[in-house]
Amino acid sequence: MVSALLLSPAADRDSWWNEWNPLLQEEGWPVNIVPSNTPTLGDASAGAEIAFFFIAGAAAVILALPWAVRAVAKHRNWVPIIVLIGGLVCSLEEAMLDMLGHLHWAPNLQMVYTNFGVSVPLLIPLCYVAFLGMMSYFCYFVIRNGAKLKHYFMLLAMGAILDAVMETIGINLGVYKYYGFQPFEFLNFPYWWAFINSASFVAVGTLLAYFVPRLHGAKKWILVMAPSYGMAGTYFTVGWIHLLAHNSGLPNWVRLIAAAVMMAEACFYMAILHHFLGRKNDEPALEWTLGRMFIYPVLPPRQRAALWAKMEREGGVSIDLEKQIRETVAA
Repeated sequence: MVSALLLSPAADRDSWWNEWNPLLQEEGWPVNIVPSNTPTLGDASAGAEIAFFFIAGAAAVILALPWAVRAVAKHRNWVPIIVLIGGLVCSLEEAMLDMLGHLHWAPNLQMVYTNFGVSVPLLIPLCYVAFLGMMSYFCYFVIRNGAKLKHYFMLLAMGAILDAVMETIGINLGVYKYYGFQPFEFLNFPYWWAFINSASFVAVGTLLAYFVPRLHGAKKWILVMAPSYGMAGTYFTVGWIHLLAHNSGLPNWVRLIAAAVMMAEACFYMAILHHFLGRKNDEPALEWTLGRMFIYPVLPPRQRAALWAKMEREGGVSIDLEKQIRETVAA
């Protein structure tokens, strides 16, 4: 009923061109979108909402805040705080992506704002702080200290795994749902999202790695927009081919191919980002592995320093992190 009211063949069908053109469809809402005021899932339990609030990012942010505050107090290094705030600002993009990607939230969640016809829940801002802030900062940390092409792909894999685990939990708790046909779906999570989201984290990290050493003093606060620029830029340079097909009347097999192409584009995107800032394969660099990337941020300081020294030895490099922090602050 709602779709029938919102969709109408506004193009003049008396024109032979319009009548013949297979690319013309009904105007109004895209044909595959179900408006959020007619959700495709029921209410979430209070326990599920609270649990996912912490799983989606709040717990990580609570643990990270002392680190970010200490960076300011000890080194006058504002970059961690700036990036976390940038992740919060970036959460304003969520409603647009929910509409384009066909996501419905449980209607009884506590909401913070409405845009693009979608109400965004309270758990999302801290989720963005965790992923577009903290995860992007880790990408920056790896890239600034010298990353080969394989390391860019490791960062892509790391972000994709974290995103997939987090989202699979939320979906199966009944907090939200991806409705309609979703390519490459497993346990109700469409894995094309993992590729595009993680590519965004690496893009933000690359922006930070380029601009942090080049912006001086108060100009560093411009980086509060890095998460928003990196995410939006990735979605509309890498994700466009799938998002166009996803919101068209094309058959599902075409949409599946478009999603596969987009996932391949996300990998090619890593090569582009590496081209600008990465180390060549024959140049010395820290010997990161995917496992080391996962454990490094959560290790106690002594074990972290030992792992860092081991990666330096294996990679044939020596990096003075204290000097790097001083240079960052001085810049």
